[in-house]
Amino acid sequence: MLPMRQESQDSTEAVAARLKKVREILGLNKKDFAERAGISEQVYGPYENARRELSLQSAKKLRKAYGLSLEFIYFGNIDDLPTRISKEL
Repeated sequence: MLPMRQESQDSTEAVAARLKKVREILGLNKKDFAERAGISEQVYGPYENARRELSLQSAKKLRKAYGLSLEFIYFGNIDDLPTRISKEL
């Protein structure tokens, strides 16, 4: 059996830039963006500032709250994003 090839996710900086761009498109400040997804601002802030790698748990909360696919968050694939967001990217 061949080992599965894993794509490595984008850099912490690239993930942070995508999160910030989506937040700006939605017209939300960090606090509101985080809290609407069930994440505290203290936890979310370092993700968007590229000081900490986004956890899968937080990514799932962002997916549920905003329709962001994990493929977009971690790899930049815009195929499954809500139209409002993908049109502005």
